[in-house]
Amino acid sequence: MARFVLVHGAWHGGWCFQWLVEELEDHGHEVATPDLPCEAIGLTPLDYARVVGPQPDAIVVGHSLAGLTIPHVAARTRVYLGALLPVEDVYADCFAAGFGGFVRDSSGRSYWPNADAAAAGMFPDCARTQSDWAFAQLRRQAPFDAVTAPFGPGDVVIATLQDAAVDPDWQIRTARAHGARVIELDAGHSPHLTQPDELADVLSSLA
Repeated sequence: MARFVLVHGAWHGGWCFQWLVEELEDHGHEVATPDLPCEAIGLTPLDYARVVGPQPDAIVVGHSLAGLTIPHVAARTRVYLGALLPVEDVYADCFAAGFGGFVRDSSGRSYWPNADAAAAGMFPDCARTQSDWAFAQLRRQAPFDAVTAPFGPGDVVIATLQDAAVDPDWQIRTARAHGARVIELDAGHSPHLTQPDELADVLSSLA
């Protein structure tokens, strides 16, 4: 058994891990899903990490944008899931071709304008019922500058091979160039929604 802390990406909240939490708990694990203050202007990944708090006994999993938060969280192991990785020029290099559909408000916060845009741009791997359920709970995401950080010796990158948001080839190439272990998962950007059982098996293997 292990303790997992699941850290959500842009626009989301801890709610997005609902089915993954159930699967991990069925494996006997303890799970926490903190909510990040993604709508607040002027914060940094270091501020987000302070919200998560030190987790020295836990496997900390960062999905998507949370890949820029978890390197600043003390953890037993860090797992980057379909994630932006804390390297130079991440915003310029990481995104899959054609990713988009969100817009920005007057404060520069990004958001998905309607359910159709979210289904096409954020959740193309999900059933429309899943996408609509998620869209109804999405929040605005304030911009922040990436902060580079080294990978730890036990860090793992779960590369999502069908990802339409974060380029899978970039995930694999960047992880290997920085010495992180790579596990390839045949999934889109949201395997916690589409394949929670399979993802729970992979995470449990790291416990």
